[in-house]
Order: sequence, then structure tokens, then C-alpha cells
Amino acid sequence: MRAPCHSLVKLLYAPILAAGCALPAPPDGGPRDQQGPTVRASSVPLGATSVQTSSLEWEFDEFVVLNNPGINLRFSPPLPSEPQINLRGKSLRVQWDGPLAPDRTYVVQFGSAVKDLHEGNPMSEPFWVFATGEVIDSGQIRGVVLNPLTGAAWDNHAVVLHGADAPDSAMYRAPLYGTRSGKDGHFTLPYLAEDRYRIFAFPDPDGNLQLGTGEQSPVAWLPLPTAPGDSVVLWLADPAAKPDSLATLRRMPADSAGVLQLSITPVKDQRTWVHQLRRDGVVVWQGTGAQTWTLEGLKPGSYRLQSFADLNGNGTLDAPNWWTRTEAELPVLDREAIEVTVGWTVTRQWLPGAIPLGQTDPGPPGTESASAPRPSESGPIRP
Repeated sequence: MRAPCHSLVKLLYAPILAAGCALPAPPDGGPRDQQGPTVRASSVPLGATSVQTSSLEWEFDEFVVLNNPGINLRFSPPLPSEPQINLRGKSLRVQWDGPLAPDRTYVVQFGSAVKDLHEGNPMSEPFWVFATGEVIDSGQIRGVVLNPLTGAAWDNHAVVLHGADAPDSAMYRAPLYGTRSGKDGHFTLPYLAEDRYRIFAFPDPDGNLQLGTGEQSPVAWLPLPTAPGDSVVLWLADPAAKPDSLATLRRMPADSAGVLQLSITPVKDQRTWVHQLRRDGVVVWQGTGAQTWTLEGLKPGSYRLQSFADLNGNGTLDAPNWWTRTEAELPVLDREAIEVTVGWTVTRQWLPGAIPLGQTDPGPPGTESASAPRPSESGPIRP
């Protein structure tokens, strides 16, 4: 007669345990839930038209939590007043005072504002769109916000549209439409009415898509109006950036240095071109125009060339300044480093401005902020 399993465990421990008796283990619970909350019912259906309301309510298929809704829950155009956001169980309610704008398509971008209670997955509907008029507008403007001095992207910055005839003070009030740039600087303004707009981008830590009274933050802008269908690049100054200062080029003895022979021919136009040679980010030489230079006594190492059109003739690479209407002087960077070696003469021919560097193309679509919806002539598209 076979001995009970618990007796074998007591007598023989692990060998018999491995051979005939398995220790009980808790179930692993199955695969991790990766599906976010889904809208089960809503007070305003997705894609609804002729909407007149002062509140929106969504009921989800599971319990949800809010993640910084003041920043992550976005409305474009902005609501007529500061919304009251309330969550109760599986229901989210947004309420405000005042009427919505007539004949306007509204987009609610949820982003990561609504997540499920247990796993923290964002909701499966990243946006909600409806219209106060009879149709859903389908216009779109996309682009990217970049630092003109480094080419780096600006993340989580406000991008807003005002009317083409709006005054310069328009940024101190709510825009017609607005969104925020993603981590790669890209943005999309979808479901726009066919019109012409002034576009701006600026830091917006409080998330209200407008500047505070008297605030003079860095602002990116386009000098001419933009319209649906356009792709734009907005150059935004870095408030912490310091103007370049020309370091003294210390010539080393010939037996421990190299020589660089530069032949620079910028594109032919009426602007003055300034050329800079940099080592470890520091400007060690600067010249202007189109000619050939021989730089002797260079310390061995890696150097980079960049040139820019000196729009104001001050010899310095200037960032854009909305408050003085100074446009950005965009640097054109030689993508190939110059390696200086002891006892050698390096020759480099540089044609700044002759090779397109994508300064007017924000790049391929599909890299916008994560919550950006996709407009369609036939109405909203579910992800």
C-alpha cells in the first residue's frame, strides 16, 4: 500500500518530494492586463454634432484613477472656463460655466490622465471629438518645436493657434486651438476649421495654453499666417543659453600641432555668412564671407564647423526673440568632424547652405504627441 505523501515528506525530504510529491504554489494569475479602460457610455457620443452642453461624462468598463488631469487632460479649443473634474468609481465628469463656441469642433485629449485602478494602463480611447456645428472639421497642422542653437526638441510645450488678425497680445488669452509638443518636439493640431491662423509655441508649466499677465517667456512663432495642411518648424529660444564668446586660439609649436586649410563658399545671397570652428563646443576660430583660411598651430583633436547667416550683422549667433521680433539665425552644421593630427595638414571644403538640411520640414508624420488624434473627412477614427 502506498504511503501517504505527507509521510514520505517527513521521512525522505527532498529526494522523495521531487520524485512523487509537488509543493503547492499560488497561481500566477495569468498574463498581466495591458488593456486600458474602455468607454462604455458617454453623455456626448464620439463624433456627435450640433452639441450644446456644459458638461461631459464618460462611464468606463472598470474602476479608474486620475493622473494629474490639470495637465494631462487637454481641451482644444479651450473650454470657456476652468473645468471642474470629478471622478466617482467608474465615471468621469467634466463640467464648466459658459457656452461652447459655435460651429467649432472640440477635441478632448486624454493622454495619460485616465488610467485603470490596478495596472495603471491609460484608457484605450486617447481622444474624444464632437462638434457644436453640423460637421466635424477635418483640417490639420503638424510640426515640431526645436532649439535653433542645438537642434534639440522641446518637450511638453504649448502650441497654440490664434486668428490671423489677432493682436500681439493674443498669447495672454485663451487660443482658438491648442495642444502640447511630445518628447520628440512633434505636435499635431487636428480637426481645424478651414481658416488662416497665427501659430505660437512657448513653455506652459500651468497647462492653460496661455501666458500669464506680463509674462515674457521665450516664444516661437511664424512671421506669416499658417493654414490647415501646413507642416511647420517652430524655433524656440533656450532662456538658459549664453551667447557664444570667441576663445583665444592658442597656437602650439609646429612639432606638436596640426594645420587646417579651410575653403568656404556659402550659398550666393545677400546675407553675411559667419563661420565658426568649434572644439568641445567652444568657438576657437571665426571668419566671414567666402575665402580660404590656413589655421596653423592647432591642438590635435576633433573639431566641428558650423555657419550661419548673420541677419543683424552683429557677428553673433542669435536665438529668436518674440519680444524684440528678432528672428532665429539658424546654424548649418558640417556633419563630418575634422580630425587634426600632429604634423599633418588637413584640407576641408565647406559649402554651407548648399545642402538642404531639413530646416523647413518637421519630419515624417506619426511621431507627434502620444495623445494626438487622426482627423478624417469622414469623421473621427477610433485607434
